[in-house]
Amino acid sequence: MHFVLLNQFYPPEVAPTGVMLEALAGALAERGHQVTVVCGGALAGGGERGREGGAVRLVRLRAWPWGKKSVAGKLLAYASFYAGVAWQLARMGEKVEVIVALTTPPYLSVLARAGAWWHGGRHAHWVMDLYPDVMLAHGMLRQGGWAAEALRGLGRWGMGGRGAGAVVTLGPDLGEKLGVYLEAGREAAVVPLWGTAGGAAEAGRVAEVRAQRGWSGKEVVFLYSGNMGLGHCFGDIVEAAGRLAGAVPEGAFRLAFFGGGKRRGELEAAAARAPGQGFRLELQGYVPKGELAAHLESGDVHLASLEPAWDGMMVPSKLPGIFAAGRPVLFTGSRSCSIGRWILESGGGWVVAPGDVAGHVAALRAALDPAERARRGEAARAFGARWFDPQRNVARMVDLLEAGRGLAGPAAP
Repeated sequence: MHFVLLNQFYPPEVAPTGVMLEALAGALAERGHQVTVVCGGALAGGGERGREGGAVRLVRLRAWPWGKKSVAGKLLAYASFYAGVAWQLARMGEKVEVIVALTTPPYLSVLARAGAWWHGGRHAHWVMDLYPDVMLAHGMLRQGGWAAEALRGLGRWGMGGRGAGAVVTLGPDLGEKLGVYLEAGREAAVVPLWGTAGGAAEAGRVAEVRAQRGWSGKEVVFLYSGNMGLGHCFGDIVEAAGRLAGAVPEGAFRLAFFGGGKRRGELEAAAARAPGQGFRLELQGYVPKGELAAHLESGDVHLASLEPAWDGMMVPSKLPGIFAAGRPVLFTGSRSCSIGRWILESGGGWVVAPGDVAGHVAALRAALDPAERARRGEAARAFGARWFDPQRNVARMVDLLEAGRGLAGPAAP
């Protein structure tokens, strides 16, 4: 079959959606399918149409390169990408059996359905963010307003119709919310994401990384790695660190944040205040893919967060890689979201509600115990091996897309 995959990001971009899509594209090609990926250019304003990655053909689109930090600039960038995708789908001369849409940018589902009708094929959907629900959580739309209802209708149309095939999403809570966008009798399949670190770090590399960063073997490093976006929250963990600092020996722990995003400025301000509160807080940029395995293992405990208002609208992608590294997680968020459920079920960390600073202090204190960290880290590793295995989950994705239908329930361990 000829699969056409639609997404804004694809390596060398480091966005998780692109990294996961690359694994899926490669697995489809290994099954003997023809695979075309339509994505954005690797460089702002650049890109070309050509072949990369062997059996996978990449079509890189030129997009609006200016003003992406403004709302108007981002909308223009999205519009130019939509136009490029529509043009590519319309001009493909070869037969297309399945068009698979991701959710960056939003509403690629509409182009997937239209393109499937044009080619007489099917459309399938890999839902990583739920729109317009994300916009409602961010306050961009009013619940019950005409714009929200119109966008909900657009989402339903994109995933519906006679050519509708598989709908796959990342976690149980997102799958539950997604049900209102699907026609009667259809349910989304849940296939968790998988780690992208590329296996265990080389012997001695973790100690080398810690030494390069000035982290002693005696201090406990609470590591946050990834996007610092609007759906995340950091205030509780920073305040808790300040409260704990005076009750433990100096230098017992530090907070280290690697990545970027709209909330990074909050952490930069917190880092400036941290010395006066008696603890260390440092910020660095994103880590190259080749260094990710050692990077994830360099932290003693990982930090993750999700504002409860965003439950069922997105599933942070960091948990599989952290569990593969055998590290426990301190999660700020609800117990009912996918991340909270997985941590509680596995025993691989702590789940503390936003606003519960005392709970965060207790979790930080518990994590200073090496035996407790080791126990929860091993529980995380064992759970990750069952639920976040790359080969198993990628194969599950391929099976669903080949069959052309979603199946209820999580991927089998």
